Amino acid sequence: MAEAQIVLSHSRESGIVAIASGEQYPWAHTALAESGFQRADDGVWHLPTGGTQTTVVDLVTCAKWHRASVHTSSRRFIGDAARDLARLLPGQWHASVEIYAHPAWQEDLVPWIWDSGDLGRAVQSERIPCAAVLTDAAQGTTLLFIERSGRQLDYLVGAFSPEGLEEGYGDPHAPRSIVLPPFPGRAAQALTDRYVPAYEQAVHARQTAAIAAVLGDIRCEHDTWQAMNASGRYSR
Repeated sequence: MAEAQIVLSHSRESGIVAIASGEQYPWAHTALAESGFQRADDGVWHLPTGGTQTTVVDLVTCAKWHRASVHTSSRRFIGDAARDLARLLPGQWHASVEIYAHPAWQEDLVPWIWDSGDLGRAVQSERIPCAAVLTDAAQGTTLLFIERSGRQLDYLVGAFSPEGLEEGYGDPHAPRSIVLPPFPGRAAQALTDRYVPAYEQAVHARQTAAIAAVLGDIRCEHDTWQAMNASGRYSR
């Protein structure tokens, strides 16, 4: 695989969009800029209004000069998929796109993924150049939404560590991520009926375990103090 890649996909709202990735992703950025693409604040490159198919052809040629490969995705833009899903979820959910252009950026996710299923394994072992984050600020829930690898058009969704749990990696109480179909209505129903209740139950179990651990430490310290007091160590 080339050290810099450009993946083109179609967005309902923005038309042709591009994601740059790879250890030498700046090469891809240069090719996109020289071909007339514009970069948004979220790191996604857009073909501006008035852009034509000629611009895409120019991009392929320019990318070769900058040692970057160009690919076309068979999926729709992940930002559109995430926003469609967020609009159908109960409550006030917000969807945003994150770009992990350099592999090291993806590695930074590992300690914060609170998952005991396929999502956690994918983040550790598969290349994920971009993802979407679904956030319910009212409940404090943050989910990671990624494309499922393989020929399917499905997605994987799982949780980031909840507030108060500094690191989620390896936590035995972590919920298991689920596969979502590429249909927003069915995906929203699966998330609402299956994943969110399992996530809330896992949060409760984790909090209960944390409280039990603190009480255990207090009890241990109390027993130690009582034993020392009974031995006369503190007597005068």
